[in-house]
Amino acid sequence: MMPPGHIATTWAVALALQKKNPKLARLDYRGLAVASMLPDLIDKPLAVSVFTEAETSQLVAHSVLVHAVVLVGALLFRRKSLPYVLAFNGHLLLDRMWRHTESFWWPLFGWNVFWRFKAMNTPESMVSVYLDIITRYPRVWIVEIIAIATIMWVTIRHRLYRRNVFRTFL
Repeated sequence: MMPPGHIATTWAVALALQKKNPKLARLDYRGLAVASMLPDLIDKPLAVSVFTEAETSQLVAHSVLVHAVVLVGALLFRRKSLPYVLAFNGHLLLDRMWRHTESFWWPLFGWNVFWRFKAMNTPESMVSVYLDIITRYPRVWIVEIIAIATIMWVTIRHRLYRRNVFRTFL
């Protein structure tokens, strides 16, 4: 999934949950956006600088083990961070990582085993793969258009088009 999809889906779920649970009224949407993108924000630089032979950019932060450790840590020590941890964990669902078992179950299959999709170990190759995905698979456009519409809806709902409100949001 592309970045707008991760952020929009997370925000839509948060908005729906806020209606059901007043304790969630003070969620920080910036934190949710960062948390929903955190696996990519961690793994993409690792793919370029550390795991240059991995041929993927879905590495350590896309592992269920890492997500389980973060979730258990939040449950034991910092329950207030749970919505953000769930946004972080939701990234695995949105990327359908269970279909990429070597990365999903890392390090169960070994420390240096990552699934091979396409070479994504340079910024140029990452852009190339994203362009290939959006041109080859039209359904990606549908998801991303819905995602952008959701982000626009959140912007309108929270009046983020007003400069002072947007500054406060940031």
